[in-house]
Amino acid sequence: MADQSSDGPAAERLLHISVRREPAAIVVFANGEVDILTAGRLRAAVDEALREAAGRPVVVDLTAVTFLGSHGLAALADAATAAQQRREQLRVVVDETHAVIRPLQITGLNEVLALYYSVEEALPQ
Repeated sequence: MADQSSDGPAAERLLHISVRREPAAIVVFANGEVDILTAGRLRAAVDEALREAAGRPVVVDLTAVTFLGSHGLAALADAATAAQQRREQLRVVVDETHAVIRPLQITGLNEVLALYYSVEEALPQ
């Protein structure tokens, strides 16, 4: 039986998450598919970054995401709400890849999230 949990080996193969902590920001990198199996991993990484932020922006780099499903969109919407409640900045990095930008546009999340086109652009000046 395949592992269906968001923390299991299948999820790790589908979505790789890494975090870079910098003095000016915490950057969460997502690489792969954000779907029902993996959205929990993204959500947990962003939640942890928001808890650690202490006034630094949290930058979520989605440029290496190849699929963004409804569970991933919900995770981003929840992250935006959590950031607002904590009075922390959440910045999301996207590119023109339809796998990410199109779902954000269709759902209107592109109007809610602070979108940037590179990590460098999203980092505080």
